[in-house]
Amino acid sequence: MSEHGAEALTVSAVARRAGLNRSTAYQHFKDREQIVRAVGRAFVEETRELLSEPRDLGEQIDFFVDYFSAHPDIARLWMFGLLGGQQGAGLPGWDEYVNGLERLAKSSRSRDGIDAEMLGTIGMTSALVWSLMSRQRTSDAGEQRDDTARFARELKRLFLYGALKPEAWPELAEELEAS
Repeated sequence: MSEHGAEALTVSAVARRAGLNRSTAYQHFKDREQIVRAVGRAFVEETRELLSEPRDLGEQIDFFVDYFSAHPDIARLWMFGLLGGQQGAGLPGWDEYVNGLERLAKSSRSRDGIDAEMLGTIGMTSALVWSLMSRQRTSDAGEQRDDTARFARELKRLFLYGALKPEAWPELAEELEAS
């Protein structure tokens, strides 16, 4: 799916890649839609579990960016979903992500009037596109890490000075000043 999109997927192709015969694959998945839903559920559960670990905001942004950079196939799946006409709410994990940003936007540590859905769109699309772009820029793993750290730093800066009250996030402000 990450290579050619969900529309190009067949149960037979999945069986062939997994080293199974077609009848075994069809016992588990009757059609492409069942595979797509299963992959989506697995992605949501894995991501929910990983993102639920307590981290301060700067660490959460670093984790988020690093996670998608290390898993470009997830970015491809989301992109294919978007190109295939799925709306944000139909994409795996989207509602949980926006709900978390809603809580942040309603807190006293954020500026008034933050549109959590649009902030989420900015954060998510930039992280997903970055995960694909970083591999195009260089094949050197060290350079990719350095560039990804630069990307995360600028995403933090956008959050801190665009959506948040910098005085309410002194640790994040200090981190950005030090870098």
